[in-house]
Amino acid sequence: MLEKIEDSVVIFSCIMHFILVIWIAVFSPSVKSQMTPSDSYSHSTMLQSGKILLYWKYTDSHITFEVIGQTTGWIGIGFSSNGAMTASDIVVGWVKNGAVTVTDRHGGSSNTYPPIDPQQNIEVLGGKELDGWTMIKFSRQIAACEEEYDREISTNTERLIWACGNTDPTGDDLVSGDYHNTDRGVESIYFFEPSTNFADLPTGPTYDTFDVLASNFLIPAERTYYNCILYKLPDFGGKQHIVKWEPVIQLGNEPYLHHMLIYRCGDIMENESELAKDDRCYSPNMAHFDTCTTIVFEWLLGAGAMTFPAEAGFPVGGPGDPVYVQLEIHYNNPNMVAGVRDNSGYRFTYTPTLRKYDVGVLQIGNYVNPKEHFIPPGAESFKSIAHCTNECVKSRMSVSETDHVTAFSVVLHSHEAGRKMRLRHLRNGTELPYLASDENYDFNYQEARYLNPSVSLQSTDNFQLECDYNTEGRVAITEAGLGVREEMCLAFISYYPKIDLSFCQSSVTMYASWQYLDIDMTKVNKVENTPGAILSHFQLTGPSNVAGKTVFEYMNELNWTQQKIEDFESFYNAAQHHGFCIPSNVSETTVTPFEPISIETPYVSPRKECLVGLPTPSSQTTSHGHKTTSSAIILLGILSLIFMLIV
Repeated sequence: MLEKIEDSVVIFSCIMHFILVIWIAVFSPSVKSQMTPSDSYSHSTMLQSGKILLYWKYTDSHITFEVIGQTTGWIGIGFSSNGAMTASDIVVGWVKNGAVTVTDRHGGSSNTYPPIDPQQNIEVLGGKELDGWTMIKFSRQIAACEEEYDREISTNTERLIWACGNTDPTGDDLVSGDYHNTDRGVESIYFFEPSTNFADLPTGPTYDTFDVLASNFLIPAERTYYNCILYKLPDFGGKQHIVKWEPVIQLGNEPYLHHMLIYRCGDIMENESELAKDDRCYSPNMAHFDTCTTIVFEWLLGAGAMTFPAEAGFPVGGPGDPVYVQLEIHYNNPNMVAGVRDNSGYRFTYTPTLRKYDVGVLQIGNYVNPKEHFIPPGAESFKSIAHCTNECVKSRMSVSETDHVTAFSVVLHSHEAGRKMRLRHLRNGTELPYLASDENYDFNYQEARYLNPSVSLQSTDNFQLECDYNTEGRVAITEAGLGVREEMCLAFISYYPKIDLSFCQSSVTMYASWQYLDIDMTKVNKVENTPGAILSHFQLTGPSNVAGKTVFEYMNELNWTQQKIEDFESFYNAAQHHGFCIPSNVSETTVTPFEPISIETPYVSPRKECLVGLPTPSSQTTSHGHKTTSSAIILLGILSLIFMLIV
């Protein structure tokens, strides 16, 4: 009997030691400065404050989020069309006394306390609190399952709103007093980027790298700053292929970097002393910046490396390839911290083992000319439609001895007044799915859209680029131009094999649009000694009531009612256009008048349908979406095991 008791004591002691080890491993906080995600994810980003990390992955029907915030209170994210809480779809969660609560909510009639939804269309997957950080994990359908309160997570740029509180709710749920103070913000995010663009680099070829980096740049103590630097590419000793690019982000500077762009610039620079000098972007200090108009590489916060398709590479070092590039870095410094220096930029991997195809970049859109592309002031919406005709595409494909190319990426580009963009793809009068579209365009978030699968562009295809602008609050005409307060309507298509076509654009001539606005073209003079073609450089000589005014002044004084804006939009988009078909040798440019084609069978984007019933949560939940952390159940099971072993 005594031996049995002694054996039982030994067994009990061993099991209790085991319990202690498990208890410490599971429930004791480890010493960490930041919580790591509980799962592997295809996408992630750090929100502006650096206090919230967002991870996500998705299937055809569902999207899973893990939100990690530097707080021991509640954290929340929301999906909004304009960055406001009003009419947004919100999820808020917290961990209190070991219990995880995640709730499905919505923005009310004002930017205050978000009421809880009648239906909880989320599945709570977990949560914890550790060393001053809180994590919540949940999934939801991509579709909007509660029409009045939910928002579909679309392929547009989403305005993600976020907030956090310092403490948990005092009761079982949030109340209006649980205010987030200044710990809140809004981010633009594109959630459905393919997680792997293309396969890893093949083994066999030799690879080398070169960097285009900032050089110990002192980030200004300003909320937003765009820094631009000109670089001359290395002497490659002959043609090479860039097969991969990746961001190089200086450790610790992640919260300050919003995006980085590489532009191709003109191939002749009269003054190379401008190279490697920092300057505020879109300023007139360096003349060569004006030639840097084609985006060829783009990185935004949260994005990773980009590997080109195995059969194609971006050409450098050969005839007609880029010589000079511009690095643009958008720094975001909301707390206006001083003294931070940065050496971030790009690393490019290239190989002398040439691939089958060169990657080309085709620019489609409105010809950037202020006297031909301009937008009325005070417009809630003004749509401008540019064209790339099949006559241009066919002629340049024929020169390159092909009848089709393969598109794998699109970048949409307008400036601060841009609100919506669509790159439409037409074949034989029928519209195919959009090559790219964004109903919530954000100038500060020009995310490349990778086409998965790639899309065949044929010599018989036409393309239309729609740009929808908002100029409410502006009292003057917005002209086309390079400045952010000027406008563009452009799309950059990355494709292969490269053909001899750089620009396929259109515009309505001044002789049509100015006459529509009752300007007598026989009474217009160019102001002497004025470079360029902006509207203020043209002066009216009559009739007498407008004589002496510039065209810019005349247009600003027109009574731009909403009806007049709509009428001008209808005229502009239906008027005869001139197409600009511009190859690498600009002397071979053709300019052809054409009538805009109508779309006989418009494409209708499919809408996600809510599936009936979410999967049953894997753990216990309450009617408010609370997930219970059942440490007591785990302990009870272990004690039951002890009892059985002893007995």
